[in-house]
Amino acid sequence: MEDKIKGVIFGNAVGDAIGLGTEFMSKAMVQHHYPNGLTDYKQIVQDKHRSRWQLGEWTDDTHQMLCILDSLLANKRIDIKDIGLTIVDWAHNDGRGTGRTIYTVIGSPLFMNNPHKAAEEYWLKSKKYAAANGALMRTSVLGIWEYNNPEKIRLNAEKVCKITHYDPRCVGSCVMLCLMISRLLQGQIINDDFMEEMLQEGDRYDARIREYLTAHVRPDIAVLALEDKASIGYTLKALGCAWWALQYSSSFEKGISKIIHEGGDADTNAAIAGAVLGARFGYENIPQRWLNGLAKKDWLLDQVKQLISAMDMS
Repeated sequence: MEDKIKGVIFGNAVGDAIGLGTEFMSKAMVQHHYPNGLTDYKQIVQDKHRSRWQLGEWTDDTHQMLCILDSLLANKRIDIKDIGLTIVDWAHNDGRGTGRTIYTVIGSPLFMNNPHKAAEEYWLKSKKYAAANGALMRTSVLGIWEYNNPEKIRLNAEKVCKITHYDPRCVGSCVMLCLMISRLLQGQIINDDFMEEMLQEGDRYDARIREYLTAHVRPDIAVLALEDKASIGYTLKALGCAWWALQYSSSFEKGISKIIHEGGDADTNAAIAGAVLGARFGYENIPQRWLNGLAKKDWLLDQVKQLISAMDMS
């Protein structure tokens, strides 16, 4: 169990850090910059975007997941206002890579007292169109916390998602990801029944979740069109990466490598898939070069130890 919990957190961070290397690139650009493939942090091109992070450093995806973890460690429970404040503190002190939805919602005068209301207002102003991946990218730790209680996982994922993302597709995405992780931690076998059960969880929130996943997830990951600029940050596209990885990846490395070479929002896509693959294959099956090259590896190991201790599993 502990190996899989470490796998979730480190899978998230590693996918994020290596995925930065192809973030916002087309597949043609990926091929141009990495003709022999991107396999190590040291290869990451240092252009204007990527040079903001050191090699092997995770981005806002994992930082915001760690905001949730920090709050859990401090409070030993889900505290929506505290998580919101932790995200605001991070955004003010770092904030690199913060997406438009999060940036706008946390800047609302309503946010500090009622983050859910601030998120709902932003969503309504978008004419119920905004369904970005910014909540999904941070949610994996909620698949660990209270992992053996599905109802609490649903409630926790819903509440934390709605801090910034109110659309039911976002909420359903977060719930599905957390439940997938929790079931993997418990050793559930991946089969058709498992996948159908997860789709039924999505049905609780929005019929478009099933429609999207069944239409776009195939053995050939190209069907997801991850490089498409018009939908690059869509929550269901990111969820689709985890959905694809769960069914078609034979190892952590092969799954993450396939995803990042598709370009698009690669750090987010790989962070989300990395959390799922980490839960499935465990920490020990994440490539050592990706673990050893990860900035703040020892600090992150300590955070995971504290999480396990807080869950009374040490």
